[in-house]
Amino acid sequence: MTNTTKLTAKGLYSTDMRGKPMTANSYYKQISIINNQSTELFNLASLGFYKTGQLLNRAKKELKGDFGKLKKDLAEDGLHIKQQERYMAIARNKNIEINYAKLPPQWTFWEQLSKLTDEQFKSVEHLIDKDAKWKDLAIELDKPLPKSNATGYFTNAKDNRTEVFGLEYDFLVATKKHKDDFIQFEKEVKALAKKYSFIKLKKKNYFDEAKDMLNEKYVKDDTSDKGLKQFDKSYQSTKKIDI
Repeated sequence: MTNTTKLTAKGLYSTDMRGKPMTANSYYKQISIINNQSTELFNLASLGFYKTGQLLNRAKKELKGDFGKLKKDLAEDGLHIKQQERYMAIARNKNIEINYAKLPPQWTFWEQLSKLTDEQFKSVEHLIDKDAKWKDLAIELDKPLPKSNATGYFTNAKDNRTEVFGLEYDFLVATKKHKDDFIQFEKEVKALAKKYSFIKLKKKNYFDEAKDMLNEKYVKDDTSDKGLKQFDKSYQSTKKIDI
């Protein structure tokens, strides 16, 4: 960690072309070196979320009553409680643990995998590698699974072109205090759809996920009463740091 904090772009990346022929090939080699270095560092840094989740899960077992305080302290430091819960869910997932070495670096990809049933995961496992894109897996998941009653979050990955309205869930606003409102909203939408013979109501991918996020089983701590903590540090353009 000491070496990492001292790392600067000036010391890591060299643009010095002295003593080298001014040819396209020379520039190609130097640019490729810098690009490869930055890509590897990005991939390494982006996997920090998994280690964060592992430590949070361990802390939950060992700290017991102090775990809630830890989560709130981390939230005040910028790691939102809901984000902590997502990282923990990813780190608990056995399919992710087994396939850790071949997953792409984006944490959102890992989060989507963590929501799959074992059967769903097996159906897309052959598509997973360092360059995998979630949209490709979603297309595969949209196909009926053999001998499966599981619905999951991806039963209709593609938008229906005959949709006339779209209601989107704002996860930045919703907290546990909106759980009852969400249930009431669901009832009212169903009742409204029944009034019109030309309307067919179909739950979309995010419905079950949104409901889970409002469920106390998944959101242990609620900071909604306090509101969002404002970032109280100011930025001064005259100060510069090396990265």
